[in-house]
Order: sequence, then C-alpha cells, then structure tokens
Amino acid sequence: MFAMGQRLKSIAVLIFGVLLSVVGKAQAAPIVIPGTSVSLEPPAGFTISSNFSGLENTQSGSSITINELPPEAYEDVSTLFGTEERATEALLRQGIAIEEHTLLDVGETQVPLLRGTQRAEVGEVIKYLTLFKGETTVLVTFNIVDPNQVTPEIVEATVASISLTAAPTVEDKVSQLSFSFQAAAPFSLSDVLSGSAALLTTVETPDPSGMSPMVIIARGQNVVDGRDMANLSERLLRGTRGFSLVEIVRQATVDFAGGSGYMIEATLDGLTVVQYAYVPANGRYIRLLATGESGVFVDVLPAVEEIVESVKVVD
Repeated sequence: MFAMGQRLKSIAVLIFGVLLSVVGKAQAAPIVIPGTSVSLEPPAGFTISSNFSGLENTQSGSSITINELPPEAYEDVSTLFGTEERATEALLRQGIAIEEHTLLDVGETQVPLLRGTQRAEVGEVIKYLTLFKGETTVLVTFNIVDPNQVTPEIVEATVASISLTAAPTVEDKVSQLSFSFQAAAPFSLSDVLSGSAALLTTVETPDPSGMSPMVIIARGQNVVDGRDMANLSERLLRGTRGFSLVEIVRQATVDFAGGSGYMIEATLDGLTVVQYAYVPANGRYIRLLATGESGVFVDVLPAVEEIVESVKVVD
C-alpha cells in the first residue's frame, strides 16, 4: 500500500500486520511463537495470542507482534533502523513518533531498538521496535498501553531473550489463521503475514508496478462496533494507507465469511479495489481486499468472487 508495488505489498505487512503489563520483573520460561521462527521469554501476564503472531496481555491490551519478511528485505529494513533520523522520517508516516534509538546485545550480535509513541483508540501507545536477521527478516513490535506495567527494562530483557530457529513453512503459518479460505486460479497463496493475513497473488515474484491482481484476507486485532457496516467498511478502506482517496462506485450489504457483511467497489489511479468486510460476534472484523489494474481485474473477478465465497471465520 505504498507507491504502487510497495504500497500494495505493504497492505499485508502494515495494515494487517505491525499492530496494535505486567507487574515486576518476572519473565516466564522461553516459549515458541506459533507460526514463526521466534522464541522468547514473555513478560509476566502475556500469553500466546489466537488473533495474530505474537503475545498479548488481554487485561491491559498490550501486545508483542512478530512480523516475518523475506530474507532479502533485511538490507532495506535495517537501513531504516540504522539511525534515529532515518527511523524518525520513515515511521512518522505510520503515525509513530520515534524518541530513542539504542543498540542491545543479544547473544553474540547487536540489534537495534527503537522507542516511540503512537496515537490509538485506547490513547497513547508506547511502541518498541526491534529487528533480527535469521532465515527471515524478523520485526518485533511492542505495543504498550500501560508503561507503568511494562517498563523499558522489561522490554529490553524480553528482546535479549529472543532466539531464532528455522523459518516456518507456509503450511505452518496457515494453521495459525483464525479463518479458512480456498484459493482460485489464477490466484495462489503467496504468504501468511503476522499470523492474521493471507496474501494471494497471480505472479510468482513481486510486481514493481503494483498493478497485478492480488487478494488479501485478514482479521482485525481490535474489537470494533459492527452495527453500522457501511460507515465501518468505508473507514477500513480509506484507512488503508494509499487508499484514502479512492472513488467509491458501488456498495451493498452482502453475505460474507458466514454472516451479513458489506461490499465496496472503488477505483484509484487505474486500479479497481474491491473490499468485503464482516464483524462477527466477538467484534474482530474480517475483510478481504482485492486489487488490480482495472482492465485486467475484470478477467479475474470470477476468481475473486470464488475466493470470497470460500472465506469462513474460525473462532
């Protein structure tokens, strides 16, 4: 969801994926985060999330999320983490104000640790971000709602406990999703992101133009009010970075993911954008976002509709 190729690829990583206490210094024994290559000693009060790849404190609302990118992404991402100035410039576009850049010793290497703040519905969230290089590029994000419960010392101890194992298979990652779906040709599963989103593409390698058709299916991590689906759906779509200026051409109430959902069709800079959204009883929305160059998208629309029909929530 950034300058076309990057903009659309980043939908998966950033909008579905870098997300949104613990008293004392107690750290639990190391645990493996399902569907990832990461193991760590969680802060007290944090448990494995069923909503995304990572840990959450269900009482405070704080979370630790794991995002794994291809190994070749490390060079570019590590450049962002290289200095406070670079990180500040890049992350300010995501609404994150970086306040500190440090290096931590982890085993025999050093990893960067960024600290900043971000405004959210719950108020100001303290963010810590760190980057590891293994078989994949691993981005770990701490979203701390109550800084009195999760201190900088606890964050640093958690980061220092991180170790990496073999990268998970796509099948491993699919098993962690809280929804099911079936791909339909010409779409095939490209990757699973953050344990909460599936990316389907029609090409084997990234399209620099960002115009090739793609489908992303994702669960939201925060509870939302689904009583006004028309308003919520538009906010979700326009809140997707790069899509704030879409022109809506059609919208309707539809059946989606096992319930009464909402569909929006829109256009933007030669792209067709179709979004389906549904909010189940637990308030964690599911949505499918399909995009592609308008002249090509019409040819893959039957496949998109077949994928839409297959999506089901698994809670």
